Amino acid sequence: MVTISRNELRELLETCSDLTLVEVLPAVSFLEYHLPGAINVPLSDCFNERVLILIPERSHTIVVYSLNFECRQSELASQCLLQLGYQSVFDYEPGKIDWRAAKLPIEFGPSILEYYSQPDTFESVNDNPRS
Repeated sequence: MVTISRNELRELLETCSDLTLVEVLPAVSFLEYHLPGAINVPLSDCFNERVLILIPERSHTIVVYSLNFECRQSELASQCLLQLGYQSVFDYEPGKIDWRAAKLPIEFGPSILEYYSQPDTFESVNDNPRS
């Protein structure tokens, strides 16, 4: 596992076309704010399964992050990813607290990927057999 600094992450975000940025904190933390373009894969019992679905290409570059240096979730997630066979895994160990403290851009709410991957819960009037 390789840890990277804020500046190294910024450079990767600018230069790496196959980068996936993954926040491993619970969804409530992700919704509060997250790094731009990040997806949320909480470190839980389903972590491996969700990662394999969301990031099927194991040669892509993945940067994981959590809250800060004291939070070990990104380190544990990095180890899981390497065990799953992902080849280019980085841990932004300073985490989202460091990113926000530097006054860099952040996003709020769900990621675009999560928004569009949710099942459609609205029922059309024409689909309702009782009409």
